[in-house]
This record gives sequence, C-alpha cells and structure tokens, in this order.
Amino acid sequence: MKHSHLFALVAFFGLTSCFNSPPPSFPEGDVVGYEPVYLTEIDNSIELTSARAVEDPGQIYVLGDLVFINDVGKGIHIVDNTDPSNPVNQGFLQVQGSENMVIRNGIVYVNQYNSLLAIDVNDPENIQVISRDVDVLKSGQYDDLLPPLSGYYFECPDESLGTIVGWRLTTISNPKCYR
Repeated sequence: MKHSHLFALVAFFGLTSCFNSPPPSFPEGDVVGYEPVYLTEIDNSIELTSARAVEDPGQIYVLGDLVFINDVGKGIHIVDNTDPSNPVNQGFLQVQGSENMVIRNGIVYVNQYNSLLAIDVNDPENIQVISRDVDVLKSGQYDDLLPPLSGYYFECPDESLGTIVGWRLTTISNPKCYR
C-alpha cells in the first residue's frame, strides 16, 4: 500500500472516530446554558409610547432641539432639549433589539436585531418606519441556529416560538441540546 493511501485511511478513521464520539449526558435540573431569543411579531413592532426612564444608555444624537438616546436592546428615547437646563422626555420609540443608530436628514437608521430600519423622525408627532431590510445584518446563513460558543448545553430551538435573533447565557432546566 502506498504511503498516501495509508495516510488517507488513517486520516479517515481518525476523523470518523471524532464524529462517532458519544454525546455528553444531559443533566437533570438547572445548569448554565444558552436559551434562544425569539423575535415575535409583537417584538417586531415599532411603537411610540410614553416617556420612561433610561435603563441602558447607548448612542446619543441631536436633531435640532431634540435629543435621541438609544436604550440598548429596547428602543430610543426622544428628549425635547429646547431648554437645556430643563430637558423634557417626550416619548419612547420602542425598537426591540436596538444596539446602534445613526441619524441623517431626519431619518433614524437603527438595527432591530439582524434587520436595519429607517424611521422618519422629522415630525415627532408622526414617526413612521419607511423601510425595513430584514436580516441584512446577518453575517452567515446559520448564525442564529446555534449558540455562539461551543461546550455549552442549550435549549433546543422551537420554530413555533418565532425567529431566533440571538442567544442569552442563563440558567436553563433539563437541556436536551449541546454544542
């Protein structure tokens, strides 16, 4: 047998033994692991609601007398700064999954998980979503189907709960999947 054939045979059996290794045993009870974050139609809605306190401030932009403050993962606060000594929180634009935003010509460009939204805020009383590019920020086809790190148990995805838009490391019960 030539050396190249012997090498190929050894490599083949070496690789198949990796694939045939038994899966880990699945623990009963609570363990640290990943749970999927699902985007539902309710989460997907963009809504102007009453003002509320800022919890996790992110980027801040000024448009005329208005200040826009991204509340990471939740949405955008709209603050009337006509009197800088007495800013007035006018409302909250709910955009679940928001992390980054930019404003240009009265249009807020903000992510909603893996989608990119363009929202016209020129008239704060009549805010409108003018475009939504779904999954344009996804870097690969299978990004969201598995947790980001291997070596963890995770809750198996359930398509009936919505589209997976991320993973959260937390305490999970009786996991049946492992990566």
